[in-house]
Amino acid sequence: MKTNFSILFIFLSVSVCFGQSRREIKRQGLAAFNNEDFMTAKVNYLKLLEKGEKTWETYTILGDCEFQTGNPDEALSYYGKAQEKNPVYLGLYLRIGTVLRQQKKFDEAIMSFRKMTVTNPKSPQVYNIIASTYYEKGDYKETLDEINTMVQMVGENLDSSFGRSMSYIKLNQIPEACVELEKADRFDTENQNKEIDVMKAQFCSK
Repeated sequence: MKTNFSILFIFLSVSVCFGQSRREIKRQGLAAFNNEDFMTAKVNYLKLLEKGEKTWETYTILGDCEFQTGNPDEALSYYGKAQEKNPVYLGLYLRIGTVLRQQKKFDEAIMSFRKMTVTNPKSPQVYNIIASTYYEKGDYKETLDEINTMVQMVGENLDSSFGRSMSYIKLNQIPEACVELEKADRFDTENQNKEIDVMKAQFCSK
């Protein structure tokens, strides 16, 4: 009986220490991540993987560390593993789309961003991201379509009018651009966007 008790005590002690070890590693990893020490955070979260903590949160943070340290392909690999664990987390589609956009893989990026609308169809921010991706791709008509979708949800604002004006200029539709610049100027009550005045002087002066 005494031997069995000793074995049980040793087993429980090891289990507790192991659990504490994982908690401490995670604590150190999160602290490093929040301090933007992504290399240290990565080392700690790799240790968590070795200890069997193969959760979507672990893979997501490892992906973030890789992205922040300039390793986009490795980031995508970890984000993909995180999605296998949690396919409905919108933040992963945003992360994947952002990495793909950085790699100039615009169609794939847009596809990832578009998946966010499945569970969040009324988010104007998502359509704004898609619109800006189309603009960076050079597809200005699609940019306008996405901005129009956003406007249907929340109405016109500084971002929508300025975004439209930039697309119209690229399409050489200067009168339409000037109309949107005037709207943008009215929305910009604190004159924060200095480009509006510059563009009005360049394209809309009589």
